[in-house]
Amino acid sequence: MSSGLITLHLTATSTVSGTITTTTTSTITPLVKRFTDTVVIGNILSGVTTIPSSSFKDDSGTNLPANSLTVPGSNGYYNVFVNGILIAGGLTTLTTANLVITNSLTIGATVVLETLSFTATSTSTSTTSNLVVTTVIHSV
Repeated sequence: MSSGLITLHLTATSTVSGTITTTTTSTITPLVKRFTDTVVIGNILSGVTTIPSSSFKDDSGTNLPANSLTVPGSNGYYNVFVNGILIAGGLTTLTTANLVITNSLTIGATVVLETLSFTATSTSTSTTSNLVVTTVIHSV
């Protein structure tokens, strides 16, 4: 007695058609902080001006605690103004502990530190309409 095995070979092709609509909403939120100080003789050493965090006052006039300056991350930047004039970025270094200006400033000069950080959020919603899947099966 012989046994036979029947094998069925088929191919299938599917086509999807219709409409998909995607709506994306993005929000960028800036966070701006300003700090002010007046240069004193103790800030200047060997042609470099170093202003500690605790010397700065915020917009409400409150002195900052030590090590509390805002250092913007990759989504932000900072500006330094001396007597109202913007200082080139390569002349300053900002840490949470202090602001270092690579020039000897004049005693009594007003320094304003402005930090800007940005937060971005995006949401997307997709809706489908009239999606149709057509499948054709062929025997080989």
